[in-house]
Amino acid sequence: MKSLRHKRIGTICALALFTVACLIWLATSAWADPETTNGTAAPASPSSTDMPAGNGPVLPTYSATNGQPPPQVAEPFDQNAPPRATIPIGRNLFVGGYVSLEGDTNRNYRLGSTLGEADSKLTPVFAPAFSYEPNQYLQLYVNPKLEIPVRVEEIDDQSQTTELNMNLAFLTVKNVVPGAKLQLGRQRFIDSRRWLFNENMDAIRLGYQYERFSLELSVSQLNLVQRNLLRREGEEDEEGFVNYYAYADYKFGKKNHIGLFALYQDQQRLGTAQPITFGLQSGGRLFDNLKYWLQTAAVRGSDGGQRIRGEAIDVGLTQVFDRKWEPSLTIGYAYGTGDSNPNDNVDSQFRQTGFQGNSDKLNGVARFKYYGEVLDPRLTNLMVFTGGVGIKPLSKTSFDLVYHYYLQDHVSKRIGGSDLDTDPTGLSKHIGSEVDLVVGYQGIPHLQTKFILGYFFPGKAFTESWHDGAFLASVLLRYNFY
Repeated sequence: MKSLRHKRIGTICALALFTVACLIWLATSAWADPETTNGTAAPASPSSTDMPAGNGPVLPTYSATNGQPPPQVAEPFDQNAPPRATIPIGRNLFVGGYVSLEGDTNRNYRLGSTLGEADSKLTPVFAPAFSYEPNQYLQLYVNPKLEIPVRVEEIDDQSQTTELNMNLAFLTVKNVVPGAKLQLGRQRFIDSRRWLFNENMDAIRLGYQYERFSLELSVSQLNLVQRNLLRREGEEDEEGFVNYYAYADYKFGKKNHIGLFALYQDQQRLGTAQPITFGLQSGGRLFDNLKYWLQTAAVRGSDGGQRIRGEAIDVGLTQVFDRKWEPSLTIGYAYGTGDSNPNDNVDSQFRQTGFQGNSDKLNGVARFKYYGEVLDPRLTNLMVFTGGVGIKPLSKTSFDLVYHYYLQDHVSKRIGGSDLDTDPTGLSKHIGSEVDLVVGYQGIPHLQTKFILGYFFPGKAFTESWHDGAFLASVLLRYNFY
């Protein structure tokens, strides 16, 4: 058994090294860096201009202004970013969108002895976007999204459902009051590290910005209006809390910001939970080549007959070295409290909002799940120690190798939000560790590419007879037209 396990891990490592070698050859040999070709800068990859909850409320504008495309700013690859609509097709009417193909496979998520058990699928996506601007005060933006998942391998029989989702549909009122914008409809909520939000919700949202200060106020609910237009009778969209959110942000220096937030969630239909989350976000550069992030929050309120009393912190540094290939080194620590006594009337577990994405980049060009691509936990009853190294052979090509070590705050038989198909025994705090390889490439205009390999090594918290870990591989190709 041990020799077989070593062979499997060796095979995975060999696959990872082979993939890295091929991608380095592809990036350095097949394509020249478009920023240096003939000395002419190529257009950066398109990026959304969402209202980022962690960076101040600049409400989205996805279209051209007076027929001129908006300035393009290089952004990390965000697969959920709404497409720009900048191609004129009529009076004050613009179109854009993207097509993408995502392939992923996860193996042995049951942590059994059969590494060959896998769930694998390919998902083509077509997402057009339309923007109508009758005048300088109004903008109507609509973004339907067609997804056709095709299962290649599966452990259990699962339905393959084509979805036509109304991804985004909102009206923006702007320029009536200088610095203020009002937005109504289904819109995207994000913050800089997706620690609070990474979700499209039906909402009314007001944003105001004056010089370095910005303010956001919103009321939102998930799936207040039907999302899947092809939903069959009897199926229901997931509903949840009504969310009352406030965020104030101040930018200082060249690239730094600090913000305070408060979120009150009222679970009106499904229960009696009423958590209140408040905290601080900050990020930027301590020095020219030393980046930092800081997120801390406390959650209070009630859930049934229990009082909620949880806290969390997430802090880290990324040092970028002024050398060829721009090497970088990252260290991070995240901690969310657990509950030492589940039988009292106080729940001391920290709970994230339920809308989080927990994704960011380090110094690369691709976002990834910074608590682990395989385990992908919520920051609840958990400590996550992170270390990472990265390189950028070209300005729009990056390789990140990231390591995570997991400990529970208090022993428990569950890991909040985990993608694994099995639970720990509740006899040890040592959940395990994980290694992820993330490769991003945006050297071709309009095309964004991301490759991920991840392996989770189970710790003493799982049954000792389970020696094999869980493996994930995914690839994402997205072509934007705008």
